[in-house]
Amino acid sequence: MLPYVLRTLKREPALAITLMYLFVAMAGIFYNFSFYRRFDVPVLTLSQIGDFLVAGIQQPMALVLVLSTFPLCWVFDWINMRGRRRRAAAAARLRALPSPTYVQRSRLVMFEWLNGRRWYTQLTYVLVVLLYSWTFVSIYAGYRADLVKHGDAPAVRLWMNGAAEPLAPAGPRPWSYLGAIAEYVFVYDRETGRAAILPVNAIGRIEPVARAGSKPGLVVAPIP
Repeated sequence: MLPYVLRTLKREPALAITLMYLFVAMAGIFYNFSFYRRFDVPVLTLSQIGDFLVAGIQQPMALVLVLSTFPLCWVFDWINMRGRRRRAAAAARLRALPSPTYVQRSRLVMFEWLNGRRWYTQLTYVLVVLLYSWTFVSIYAGYRADLVKHGDAPAVRLWMNGAAEPLAPAGPRPWSYLGAIAEYVFVYDRETGRAAILPVNAIGRIEPVARAGSKPGLVVAPIP
């Protein structure tokens, strides 16, 4: 399976770039869904097509996922080819038997079916890659969400359009910045444990809050 894919990509290098981009985009979409779901934010419903196209580019973990998938496919292909050779050798021994039993004939049919059904192997490849991708992304998204809930996230102050004072969270802690898409900005209030969904057009300014221990004199320009 893997040699066939490599030969195809060698003949069509543009196809490799397209598949890589689609894989990265899907990884980004999986990550956004898994991450924001932990804050009860329906990010897929709020997203536009453009958000889906750039979701993977915004997440470095998507590239890590793609790069780590290649060794996984190589290992799976090595296991598959080794199994095919063993089944082929076992089938040859069964065919050489002068009077095979019912069990031996059944095993021969099974070995020939497994070695001859290419779609079965291809479907297994797809399922393994999807399962690995979903598990990888879910674990990483959960890890990042836990860090945010424990305070390891950029702290920001927000001014809404026409407001003289920044939007105040429920407690003394500032808002934690979760992320943004084309139409919305997501922030998190650690005091209440709830996220806020703010329309981009309603926000006048977003200003990072300097962390304790920051270098004196460091000025961070506000984001309009």
